[in-house]
Amino acid sequence: MKEKKMNMREMVIGLGLVTALAWFTFRILFKKHSMEILQEAFRRADIRYVLMGCLCMAVFINCEAANIRLLMRTFRRTVPFRRSLSYACAGFYFSAITPSATGGQPMQLYYMTRDGFGFAQSSFTLLTVAAVYQMSVLLYGTAVVIVRFPFVMAQSGVIRWLLIFGILVNGICSCAILLIILNGLLAERAGMCIIGFLARIGVIRNKKKAQRRMEGLIMEYSRGGAYLREYPLVILRMFLRSMVQLTALFLVPYSACLALGIGAEPGSFLAMQAILSLAVTAVPLPGSVGASEGGFMALYGPLFGAGQTFSIMMLSRGISFYGFLVISGLVTAYLQFRPRLRAAGEGKQQVIGVDIDR
Repeated sequence: MKEKKMNMREMVIGLGLVTALAWFTFRILFKKHSMEILQEAFRRADIRYVLMGCLCMAVFINCEAANIRLLMRTFRRTVPFRRSLSYACAGFYFSAITPSATGGQPMQLYYMTRDGFGFAQSSFTLLTVAAVYQMSVLLYGTAVVIVRFPFVMAQSGVIRWLLIFGILVNGICSCAILLIILNGLLAERAGMCIIGFLARIGVIRNKKKAQRRMEGLIMEYSRGGAYLREYPLVILRMFLRSMVQLTALFLVPYSACLALGIGAEPGSFLAMQAILSLAVTAVPLPGSVGASEGGFMALYGPLFGAGQTFSIMMLSRGISFYGFLVISGLVTAYLQFRPRLRAAGEGKQQVIGVDIDR
């Protein structure tokens, strides 16, 4: 993972792409649904349950912030919670405006190193947080698929293929990250084989340069993995917190349903959102805009009917994505222009092969 600062042009392009995708998506959806009916549904929405959905999103982002802070603490690096929360918001914001969420972690790494936290500790922390989160999504979704297999098989072919694709992509990414962290030698061998193959087919031109970069990356994370194995309960705590994080996110549509006066059972929402998340997470669109809305309508339509499903989807996505995109953008702007944080920590330590001078 490279340290990268996204420039203003890239931010504008990302926001423009999200806006264009949202406009195109809702233009299609509003051909079948009346704006007046949607406005009436929103007017009668119970604000208490809307706030419940907002609280779920607060739990979601606070769980990621807590995981960042927890892992950095194992490296004797104290991150103020407000600052770790701002890093989590920046990750959400830049993931939302870049294809396949590729911009989130590089920008988080940029802000953390800018604030004085070591590149090695910061990059390893973000990689581990991502690995635990992806594993949680994979396990959550796979468990639901097994338990609700007849429901999955009853879905359209598109949803089923997206679900299979999502399981494969999440599984491969999670296994690759964990392999790098836990078994550097095996990861290096696998990486060299992949580089050799890509070089033979002409994808990689400078084979030696690619091999050197691979060796350096694996060495860095292998040291971090060895250090982290001294704290086995840390991963367990992160995993449990990620499960709480996902549960909070998956309950947002349930809150939207209650806000609109539609009765439902929370377990069904957790199951359907786990399936939807696994299906659309690998779609290379900023914030999965379009895929999430279409998948929501396909999954929930048979249960509530097209009209009610549209209202639930609009309120749910408004809380969990579009509204939070604005909030996280404001927090990121604050992080961007606020003076640098003086990284906390005492003494001189050797952590993941990097000297830390205080």
